Parts: sequence; C-alpha cells; structure tokens
Amino acid sequence: MRPALFVVLLSFFPAAGLAQTDFEKAAEERGYAPAIADLSDIKSIRIDEPELALVNLTGFSSMPANRTTTAKGYMEVYDGNGYYFRKPVTVTLQGGYTIRYPKRSFTCHFTDTLWNEDNGADLKIGDWVKQDAFHFKAFYTDFTRGLGEVGYKLFSQMVADRRPYWERGGYFEPSAARCFPDGFPCAVYLNGQFYGVFAWQLKKHRKNMNQQKAQDGHIHLDGNLRDQYIFRGRISWNQFEVRTPKTLYDYRGFAYNGDKPSELMDEQSPNYNSSADPDSIRAAKQLTAKTKRYIQAMSMYWYELNDMEVGGADKATMRQEIERRYDTEALTDYAVHYYFTRNGDGSVKNWQWFTYDGRRWAVTPYDLDQTFGIGLYGNIEPPYRPLERLTSGPFYWIDRYYADDIAKRYAYLRKAGILDYGNVVSLIDNWRQRVGDDLYDQEEQRWSSSPCYNDAWCNPGWEPCSLDDPEYYRSGQGSYSPNRTFYPGDVCWLEGRLWKATDTVKSVKPFLINANRDSIERLYGWVKGRIEFLDAYFAYTNESQGMDIAVTEPEDKRLVAIFTLGGIRVKSPTPGQTYIFRYNDGTSRKVLVK
Repeated sequence: MRPALFVVLLSFFPAAGLAQTDFEKAAEERGYAPAIADLSDIKSIRIDEPELALVNLTGFSSMPANRTTTAKGYMEVYDGNGYYFRKPVTVTLQGGYTIRYPKRSFTCHFTDTLWNEDNGADLKIGDWVKQDAFHFKAFYTDFTRGLGEVGYKLFSQMVADRRPYWERGGYFEPSAARCFPDGFPCAVYLNGQFYGVFAWQLKKHRKNMNQQKAQDGHIHLDGNLRDQYIFRGRISWNQFEVRTPKTLYDYRGFAYNGDKPSELMDEQSPNYNSSADPDSIRAAKQLTAKTKRYIQAMSMYWYELNDMEVGGADKATMRQEIERRYDTEALTDYAVHYYFTRNGDGSVKNWQWFTYDGRRWAVTPYDLDQTFGIGLYGNIEPPYRPLERLTSGPFYWIDRYYADDIAKRYAYLRKAGILDYGNVVSLIDNWRQRVGDDLYDQEEQRWSSSPCYNDAWCNPGWEPCSLDDPEYYRSGQGSYSPNRTFYPGDVCWLEGRLWKATDTVKSVKPFLINANRDSIERLYGWVKGRIEFLDAYFAYTNESQGMDIAVTEPEDKRLVAIFTLGGIRVKSPTPGQTYIFRYNDGTSRKVLVK
C-alpha cells in the first residue's frame, strides 16, 4: 500500500534570486518537485519504472578513484511519477576494461544511517525483483548511452515465449526474475552539478536469478568463463566467481570471497572436519563441497560428449546427451542474440552460466556495451563483418548439432516481428526519446572526449579504412606491428578497426586518438544491414515480400553460385540487395537484385 501523499517542503528549493543547482533546475523544469510523495522514511520502497529518473549524489567530495575505494554519502531520487526519496548509500566503481574511461560505471548500495550495507533499504521498481543495490552504467563509447539496455530489452522479447529458466531447470518457485539485466535512463548529478546520462540497471543478484542462497544445485557463475579456465576439465578458480550459493568456504577453510575468488573447499581440504564447527558452519562446508563437485562435473562435460562422438554415437543420441547437460533452448536463444547484436565481448566472459539442479546449465547475456557495431575502443564496425562462429565453451556442441535450430529460431523471431527493423529501431528510439535532446546536449558538453563524439586523429601517413568498403573488412588483414614497413595502400588491424597507409611508414602508429563519430543514421543503417547480412547467412526469406529477381544473364555463361558482399553463399537473394554472382567459367560480377 502506497504511503499518503504530502507536499515536500518548498524550502528544498532556493528562494527567488538564489542560484539553483543543475539538479534543482532539472527537477523544476520537469515538474518533478511540487506536490510529490516523500518516501525517504520508507524502508521498502515500491515505484513504477521511471521514464527518466533524476539522481543526485550528495556529500561526496568526488567519485571513487578506483575499484577498491568506497565513497559514502546520500542519493536523492525523483522518479518523474510523483515520488522522491533520499537515502544513505555507498558508491563503488563497477566494470572491467571500461574503468579506464573518464566516465565510469558505478554501484549504489542502500545502507542504514551508519552506512551499514546489511541493513539498508530495498527498492522494487516496476516488475523488477526488489534489490538493495543497483548499477549505473556509463556507456562512455555509445552516443545513445543505452544500447546495452536496448540489447537486454530485445533479448527479453526474444525469450518471452519460453518457460522461465528455473522451471526448465526443475525449480518451480514463482518469481519476477529475469536472469539477465534491464535498465532505464537517468540523469546523474554530483553534489547538484550535472554528471552524466546513465542507465539505472539491475545487478547480477541471486534474486534476479530466482536462486536461493543455500539451496542445493542453485549455482551461478560469473567472470572469465572460457575453455581453458573451466569448460575443458582444468578449473582456474581465481578466474571466475561463484555468486550463488552464499556462505561458501575456500580450500584453506576461510570464508569464500567472490572479489578475490579461490578454489572451493571439499572433503580433502584442511579444516573441512572440525569439531569446533557449529552446525551452521558444518552445513555450509557440506554445501561448498557439493557445489564444487557440481562445477567439476560440468567442466568434464566436453570430454564426456567427445568420447561419445568418437565412439560413434549418432546425431539423435548426441542431442539427447547434450540436452541432459545444457538447456539447449537457452543456448540457442543466446546464439541468435549474439549474432544479431554482434556481441563482441560475449563468448569468453560477460555471460552468466547457471543451474537449478547442479547438472543442467543455462546461459544469458551480460554487459552488452560492445553491440550494434560499437567496439571496445569506441570504434565502429560494419554490419557485414561477421563474428567467428560461436564455438567457445558448450557452444562447441551447439555449433555442431544445433546449427539448424539456430537458423530456425532466427527465422521464427524474424517472422514474429521481433528481429524486425521496425521493432529494433523502435527500442532504440524509445530510449533516446526518454533521455531527450537537452540531456544529450549536456552529456556531449560534459564528456566531449567520448570517442563517439569525435573523429580519429591519424598520424601522418595513415587514414582509417571506410566502413562502406566490404572488401577490406572481409579479407584477412594482419595486425599493426611497429617493426613492419607499410607501403601506400597497405592495410592493418589495430584497436578494432582497419587502417590504410597513405605513405611509406614504419614505427608510426596509425592514430593518436582512435575514435568514430557516431549518429542515429549510422545506427539505423547498421540494424538494416545486420538483418540483411543474417537473412543471407541463415538463408531466411521473408515470404511476404515474394521474389522478383530481374537479372539478365550473359548468354555464354551459367550461374553456379550467389554470395553476399560478405562472402556468404545464399540460395535465395533478397530483392533490393547487391550480391556477387559467380559463373561456370570462374568469373563473377556484382548484381543488384531487383
């Protein structure tokens, strides 16, 4: 039941003639201030999802300088729907590589008045699960400051026809959990002054996974989860975190610390059997040992399946055995989303692996800041540049035995209007409209060095390759080396993009600053181009369009194959697109299909 409304004291705002802070001006301009409900004294707050929230961090001398620093202060929030609250919080920086950027993501954790995180308020936003801490994502290389959130919203649409992950895993506790993030835009102010446009986002928390902290088989792994660290038998426990269960113990007998992960305890560990342990600790150590066995068993799945394949198991048997070990619906959905958004950082880390019975594992995306053509360094990549096939980890088996399922799922989502240009663009436009031009202007002024606002600064003798020339981006080009002499026309890779020498150069880096000025036109074109690329890749034909191919073939030649500009062979070209037609005499030509 919502608290009664009352008017916030007008003294919150300066008297006439006194200077207002940016935060106060923004609240007043948007009508967020008068006649609102103050929820500051409520410990469990419930609000609808804001279209745009205003967040003011007060009492902070500055944002934390590094990930080991915790700042203490207060967070004021106007939700735009008639509610306001002010709560004590701790703030820490959040993120991996992106922590190098000037504008950084951070975490706000609600606390009590003594900044104790274990006794703070909790907040339920819309249909999200309630949490006592949230991420605020900076998206420094993304001019929309929210393409990652668009990626999550698209993924939410993609999996809407599936049963919840936990039910597929044999756990039937109802929950509003998503098992992946969601977010909405907010303007953040630091001590009243504009700090930036951020995405207020759900954290990686067991509540959003619908997992219990001490339930057998509820396991959630996060971190550097790649073949050599977990999926091929050898486990590097310091490379990833066991987020669930809680109250685990490491091999030495200390409480498990996910910030500095180490090998879990088992029956052979020192101090596993201690007569001094109370029942609660004894139970926690037993849970730890069982969790460790589940993870060790999962790490051997590849070898078990490989032995079956080598032993001559047929396709039906292999699929049955794969499905015993993995939620193949989850992996199929992940693969389609990975290919569609061109998720550049989602095949060895930034993916969440989890299980509800300790045996059958699922995966969902996380940290989608390298999607829709945006690279790690702020560079922009063309839609026709393919990722290598997703074959890392358990996807080795999905690629071998579920390629048709991926293509069928792609076709289903295309026909359903989800992987549709209009739908994807509407998600992008909705985010941008919620932020608004005024805040985008302030953002560009505040963070003018952001690579999406600038062109690359090249050193003499170099220029960036055009994104409009697919020949460069589909051909095999070497990486830049200071020991190599480059001659005019030579091309090389460096920091996610191609550079072309315009003169003879050696030991001269192609650029001073790697940047790509971005625009909504580029983004619209990228979505359109990616759909065209994947339609050809998966041999998908929009049946409602029909086919009206008008091509005059040379009389002395016979057409033997059709390829996209990216070099992918297709059976049915899409009207309005350009393809490469190859003939029986070995020649080829570009053809615009009418």
